[in-house]
Amino acid sequence: MSLLLRTTISRVSATSSVRAFHASPTASKTITEKVSEMADNVNKKLGKGLASAIDKGEQATASTQDSLGNAAQKTQESATAAKQKANQASAGATQAKEDFKKEVKK
Repeated sequence: MSLLLRTTISRVSATSSVRAFHASPTASKTITEKVSEMADNVNKKLGKGLASAIDKGEQATASTQDSLGNAAQKTQESATAAKQKANQASAGATQAKEDFKKEVKK
């Protein structure tokens, strides 16, 4: 009986001393490393978002400048056309005045 007891104890000892040890990569990181990694990820995402917002702002600025430039040019063209028409009307009035004077003298 003692042989049976020894065999059983040696088998139990042999099986209990062999342990399956498994370490995952996330389990091997310290809390400081995890926090640092999360902060780095947040920083990168925030930076990308801000860069995208800046790009869109620059595009909007360029578009607005183009629109304002076109509007200013059109305004200048309209002012020039109005000035030409005013000059033509003034010349026409002067001519009519001279014609009237000639008619009155006759």
